[in-house]
Amino acid sequence: MSRKKGQEKIFEIKWKTDLPYRYSIGKLAVKFFEELKENKKIMGSKCSKCGKVNSPPRAVCGDCMVEMTIDDMVELSPKGTLEGFTVVNYPFTDPNTGGMRPFPYGYALFKLDGADTYTMHFINETDHTKLKVGQRVEAVFKEEREGNIGDIMYYKVIKEEKKI
Repeated sequence: MSRKKGQEKIFEIKWKTDLPYRYSIGKLAVKFFEELKENKKIMGSKCSKCGKVNSPPRAVCGDCMVEMTIDDMVELSPKGTLEGFTVVNYPFTDPNTGGMRPFPYGYALFKLDGADTYTMHFINETDHTKLKVGQRVEAVFKEEREGNIGDIMYYKVIKEEKKI
């Protein structure tokens, strides 16, 4: 490191440390993950004042500032509409595993049926030319779930049958 004349030398100490911590994700998130694990259900929270359904569930309505409880949770469809997407073509550390994330991979913004807000998650398509806003998608669940967001492996593009 070069120093300009008159600058003090920087003092550094480097060490490896373990900083364990615990935090609460809140009652709504606990219920969200329990339903995901036990029943393959995706839950949202519905505001008792304006009726807006949040996915994932929120403890407070962003529009009305009304507190929501477990009693305000509603089941959402595992299907929804693709609202935006990207395909990532470079490596980086996966915060869930600490290892390098395999690439390329798709990541997308969805509005689940019954929800008024958007959710983001992986999508199984890595060719951006095959993805279009407005396509229908559906959650694909792990067989053995653990009670975390990884229980939804990804969303896949689906072709729904037309109603006659």
